[in-house]
Amino acid sequence: MRNYYLLLRLFIFGLIIISSQVIAQTTQVVKITYPASRAIFQRENNNTSIIYLSGSLYQPTDSVQARVQVEENGQGFNTDWITIQRNPQGGLFQGSITARGGWYRLEVQNFSGGRVIGSDVVRKIGIGEVFIITGQSNAQGFLNYGAVGAADDRVNSVTYDNSTANSLNDPPAPTFQQLSANSLIGPRGQSAWCWGVLGDLLVKQFNVPVLFINTAWAGTTIKNWAESSTGQITKNIFAIGTANENFPAGMPYANLVIALHYYCSLQGLRAVLWQQGETDNTPLNSTRKEYGDAMQFIVNKTRADTDRYPAWVLARSSFNLGKVNENIIQAQNDVINTYNNNVFAGPFTDNIQIPRFDDVHFGNRPTNNPGDKGLNDLGQAWYESLNAVFFASSRPLAPLPPPTVTVTCSATNNSLNVSLPAAYRSYAWNSGQATQNISVTQAGVYRATIKDRVGNTFLSPAIDVQSPIQPVTPTVSLARDPSKVADRLQQICTDSTLSLLANVASNSIGLWSSGTAVTTGRTFTATKAGDYSLQAQNVYGCKSAQSPSINLTVRPKVATPTIEQIGAYTLQAVLPTPTGGQPDLFDWQRGGEVIPQNSAVVKVAVSANYSARAKTTFSLSNGSNLSCYSDYSSPKLFTFDQSNGGLSIYPNPSADGRVTIETIENLQNADVDVFSLSGQLLFSTQVASFNERKALNLTGLAQGVYLIRVRSAGFDISRRVIINR
Repeated sequence: MRNYYLLLRLFIFGLIIISSQVIAQTTQVVKITYPASRAIFQRENNNTSIIYLSGSLYQPTDSVQARVQVEENGQGFNTDWITIQRNPQGGLFQGSITARGGWYRLEVQNFSGGRVIGSDVVRKIGIGEVFIITGQSNAQGFLNYGAVGAADDRVNSVTYDNSTANSLNDPPAPTFQQLSANSLIGPRGQSAWCWGVLGDLLVKQFNVPVLFINTAWAGTTIKNWAESSTGQITKNIFAIGTANENFPAGMPYANLVIALHYYCSLQGLRAVLWQQGETDNTPLNSTRKEYGDAMQFIVNKTRADTDRYPAWVLARSSFNLGKVNENIIQAQNDVINTYNNNVFAGPFTDNIQIPRFDDVHFGNRPTNNPGDKGLNDLGQAWYESLNAVFFASSRPLAPLPPPTVTVTCSATNNSLNVSLPAAYRSYAWNSGQATQNISVTQAGVYRATIKDRVGNTFLSPAIDVQSPIQPVTPTVSLARDPSKVADRLQQICTDSTLSLLANVASNSIGLWSSGTAVTTGRTFTATKAGDYSLQAQNVYGCKSAQSPSINLTVRPKVATPTIEQIGAYTLQAVLPTPTGGQPDLFDWQRGGEVIPQNSAVVKVAVSANYSARAKTTFSLSNGSNLSCYSDYSSPKLFTFDQSNGGLSIYPNPSADGRVTIETIENLQNADVDVFSLSGQLLFSTQVASFNERKALNLTGLAQGVYLIRVRSAGFDISRRVIINR
């Protein structure tokens, strides 16, 4: 039984967690979808770069701002918020921000109606140095050779592994990792090799992050690289006569050109780092011209294949099986020394770690004798060759601007038209289409890989399409009662407004229509009589069907009453025209202070200025009632007359025998008696309350003088009254 309750509690707890995750997903307002964490962008020689960013918007947005903030103090330069896009459409934002070299948090915030409605952040975004490593085994590296991982978090590598598949397709959307000792440096690098050491040294010197991409292939000759660059099948000299004597189609050059087309377009590039020549020494013994011509051919081929001009850094390497080859070294120097070639001298490695870890490869031994840390020494040598002259003279390649995607809703409001610019050679959507424009009818994330005429690759912004594409028909509530759907018949006073609330999904906004006028917003204020209807329009621009209309009646302004004194203690509010409503009540003020009376005729007993406003109730056929008010009347001065002792009878004389009796006090159960002057009781009645003036009908009495007596607890006053016919 105890186990049963434990399992039940765990089940409920799991449901709570799942529910909270669902809520978190559905309440997100903005999301950065590019770039990914640890992406590093090549800086220009002025230490700046452009970060292109894009993301999804899940609520209607007026503008999007972005900034970068340093991950740690001293690791860059914060920027202020800048607007990267105004009036974004289609449920996504696209823009760019320029910053200086550093390691940052990339932050965005979006606005609606002048206020921030959402924000997102991607940590560890860098502006720094990007290198493609290529060549053979001493560039590729191996596991279990004592490689040292980068100590600094800012040294990173691409995670894509193409060492087995040897795919000629584009890599997936890029992801990155800190370069630990056993990291893959995608697409083929094995371990941190010497590159972790080099990365730490560069970060320490320049205080910017570093990204490595490794396309090297163990055992390759320069002929393998040249032949595969032209689409030829090239042979592995170490596997002749075996089933694996041919390199996979396009390889080894394909990894290099894919990296140049793909990662270089997205991240930019400082230079290609080339370390190769050992196999061309032994067993090939290539000539100076053979190697030099092939090396220059490969450099030129990368430039022709990208229509860009990447810098190269060539290590001078030939050591193999205890032998060096001056022809290889001189050939490498020939390419380096070619005028205006944008090729620079890398380290001379033939004298590093002799003897080697094995016959040809560097490695770190567990001992600490001189020469035992060959990989560390190689990384140091690379660092010393990438000197101030190199960084001042090399021409870095900046990240290329991505294409702008346009998302619009179809005329039927149940699908989206997604369009990319026309100036590209090919389009490949993750949904399978291969056209510039696609129609989206289902929820999902849509992204295209696009190539220009030479094959440089771009990623379109991701479009996160959520269901339903066409919003459901909204309902309307009154702002004062948002939990209830509003009645279709509404009324307001002419000097007031009707505040309506659109019940639409969080990714939509209301389109309010009245006649030909359309107003956008989640709320709407109506002031004129007429029919008002609502549509929902979501972030993709799709509209719902029209809601049932709200019919608004606007009641005319209630006329301002005037105040008359109609008795010793009585004032009356008089309306100049009928209001058309029922009933007509009044709010009374004495010297600006409200008094608790609401009839047209009120009893007053204090000298002051009195004013009143009319309160009229209007009804609709649906049973709803509305009270409208006039303005307050001009003040009427009332002066209390103390001379009558608190009892007033008028008119006196009376021409017809009808008189009105008023008392200053609200007498309860008062006796009213009429006597002749001889004391004979002629008439008697009782008044339950003298809270207002009372009429007394004495038309049955003859002309003459009479005595009227009013008695109640603590009150007993008589007055003579003349009936004069």
